[in-house]
Amino acid sequence: MSGPVSILALAASASPTLAIHLLRPLHGLPGFDIQMLTQDGLAQIVKGAPSGIDAATLAGLILDRVQPALVFSSRYNGLMAEEFMQVSRQRGLPYVFHLDDNLMEVSPDQGADKVAYYNHPKRLQALRVQMEQASVAYFSTAALRDRMLELGINVAHPHVGPICAAVDLLPLPTMTPDGPLVFGYAASGGHNEDLKLALPGIVAALERFPQARFELIGSLEHLPAELQRFGARVQHERRFIPYDDYLRDLQRRNWSLGLTPLCDNPFTRMKTYTKWVEYTAAGLPVIASDHPIYRDCCAGDAARLVADGDWAAALPDLLADAPARQAILARARDRVGRDYSVARLRRQLFEVFARAGLTLPA
Repeated sequence: MSGPVSILALAASASPTLAIHLLRPLHGLPGFDIQMLTQDGLAQIVKGAPSGIDAATLAGLILDRVQPALVFSSRYNGLMAEEFMQVSRQRGLPYVFHLDDNLMEVSPDQGADKVAYYNHPKRLQALRVQMEQASVAYFSTAALRDRMLELGINVAHPHVGPICAAVDLLPLPTMTPDGPLVFGYAASGGHNEDLKLALPGIVAALERFPQARFELIGSLEHLPAELQRFGARVQHERRFIPYDDYLRDLQRRNWSLGLTPLCDNPFTRMKTYTKWVEYTAAGLPVIASDHPIYRDCCAGDAARLVADGDWAAALPDLLADAPARQAILARARDRVGRDYSVARLRRQLFEVFARAGLTLPA
């Protein structure tokens, strides 16, 4: 194979999942040309297509134009997903379907709109077809793979790598030992119930430390009513920014603690420990739910794990103990630097490419 390896990335949007598992591992490598096609982009192509053209023919025309050596579908369940899978298979084109969340059984606590979106029969069928027909169905966790099999999905070529998140360590932010305590939670829109777990601890910390501040960032729509009385000491920033900017923003915030509460239920047991890796790489010590997804990566006190009913005591106590927070962070950064590097995830990705049938240049 001469010239750059062309990869067609199918995704609903330029999501963190796509950034973590494809874009960042391949960033800066001269031998790759990644062309991304999002759901909105496909909608525009369909809108401008000749009248009467069917979806499979259009998928073939797009593949003819892009000439990819491999298609990488990042949890894509939208427009023309089945047709891209069908045409790729007919042409013997390597096709990787990546899944990092149980989108076949989205939990009601994710919100009615999200449940309705993901549970649409056409979206569920698109996921099933890709898992069953892809050259490799690349799952972020063994639990997720096993659940798909339990659902009766005939996954022909499943693969699970040893890690499911990677961020290279960012420089530690400047410490300000005499500054106010600032702690925070970065969360997307489906984490309202998780925030409720930590809420007693957030309230207790703000009451115990009158100068402390709490920051809630991400796409959660509403600040809990219980926090309104703290006024300007609680900041809620709704925003959508590129993944690399998000990591740098975490580092800049220099939180005394990063919170990762997570309800323990069948849906969340399929999730990944990405937030612990992100916080740690950004220089933030972590307090997390004592949840199965965190127990291995955080073993040996690489985070403070908290039972659901213990946040009100554990969070303010850890905020009061700066040496303990620094020791947690040191252990976590040693582990993330050693075991969760982008280089390691890149090697894992190359193994997936090889399993799919893509021969990379030497």
